[in-house]
Amino acid sequence: MQLSKGQNAPLDQADITVHCSWRQSPTIDADLSALLLTSDGKVRGDFDFVFYNQAESRDDSTHHVGKRSGGTSVEDCITVDLHRLDPEIERIAIVLSLDAAAPATLADIGQADIAVYDAVGSALAAFTIDDWSSETAAVTVEIYRRDHRWKVRAVGQGYHDGLAGLARDFGVTVDDNIDAQTSQPAAAPVVNGPPPINWSNPPVPAGYEL
Repeated sequence: MQLSKGQNAPLDQADITVHCSWRQSPTIDADLSALLLTSDGKVRGDFDFVFYNQAESRDDSTHHVGKRSGGTSVEDCITVDLHRLDPEIERIAIVLSLDAAAPATLADIGQADIAVYDAVGSALAAFTIDDWSSETAAVTVEIYRRDHRWKVRAVGQGYHDGLAGLARDFGVTVDDNIDAQTSQPAAAPVVNGPPPINWSNPPVPAGYEL
């Protein structure tokens, strides 16, 4: 199901992977990260921030897989095992942010295509963000628990002060170099992975509801 901003879809599978892809550029790069949040919308500590330099959460539920390139696009991935999440965690914010080494905005990488897959590579939901302006970081989607069920919501909320500003809002202790620290090496070529979504006619997950 292709989601619009604010819409949600159920996640009936515990093992999921969030893929985010964007246009490859020789001068601009971006990274995906995850923030594990409690009921107050904050992390419990910096250990709830999963990114390139801290590739797994303390409870081993959430992993940053890393980037890979394929032709004209770059893809970054976060995996989540919902069964392994600490009971305190009620939301996971999936964040896209620019490498601070180059002065740019998310508009410079074009649209971001986000897709959520289950463990066998079947698409559960998809969301496209193509209305960037001067943002340098954004919450793309969030995984959240409601009435003992997990869902994914299309968010697309941008920030103008980079990953540092976004992370600070969620309770992460931020030093002046956080944006540089979260920049990872160039993406490796795609070898294997879930099939690409037909964005004009994406699959509808069973049990979809708003």
